[in-house]
Amino acid sequence: MKNSAIADLILSGAFQLYGQPKWTFGKNTCNTYEVFAEKILLQDGQLVSAQPFIEVIEQSESLTLLFSNWFLKAAVRSQAELNAKTESHVTLSVNLLPHYACQDSFVQDVLDVLEANGVQPQKLQFELSEAQNLNEKGIANLNLLHDEYGIGLYLANFGKGYSNIDLLTEVHFDGIELDRSYAARVPEHEQTCRLVVAIQHLAYTLDMMVCAKGIETQDQFEFFEEMECFKGQGYLIGEPMNMEELTEYVGAHAIHAQTL
Repeated sequence: MKNSAIADLILSGAFQLYGQPKWTFGKNTCNTYEVFAEKILLQDGQLVSAQPFIEVIEQSESLTLLFSNWFLKAAVRSQAELNAKTESHVTLSVNLLPHYACQDSFVQDVLDVLEANGVQPQKLQFELSEAQNLNEKGIANLNLLHDEYGIGLYLANFGKGYSNIDLLTEVHFDGIELDRSYAARVPEHEQTCRLVVAIQHLAYTLDMMVCAKGIETQDQFEFFEEMECFKGQGYLIGEPMNMEELTEYVGAHAIHAQTL
């Protein structure tokens, strides 16, 4: 599909938001959820996967900026609506493409959308993708949002990307999102288990938290809980849901969210 056609889909609101809960180990509650564009609603009413379109967007700076601006506004708006319906204060986790973080307008864009929707900065966190390069401006923007406004920063897909360690020395991350490939191999694969222990120790040394993604079995859940990971995410905890389904889930599982 041509870039112009994808731009039309973005502008028309064809991308559909889905959310997936993040479980807080030891708390038995969900006080954070990740939002992403999971599906696209075509003109003929067909719902198709958004992933092939996202991959094209990641290769184009202009599409990245157009999509990211729309996505941030739609995600924060959905958060405000969800919190109002559930009378909770859950934290929104948003995937962030580096090209957008590197823009001069990025910090003000974030602050404006939070103010417009009445969302506290401390209830927003970004999961930084490594699909694109992050330059010095992007690093400065992220650190400003984190240090001055309390917006959370997590490094996505840790253990899979190309510059994880370099980014950990530059960006003031609160934690790392362990790539789902690790969950797929624990607890049966001994070397992977040792590696997870080492990563957990690294995070602890750097005063960071770990979120384990891709949890699909009870054994995997119990392994990461025993490792004292901070959060977990995966189909065992909750599959990606449309916003109506997520609202029902949060209403049932985020009773204590305002105190966490």
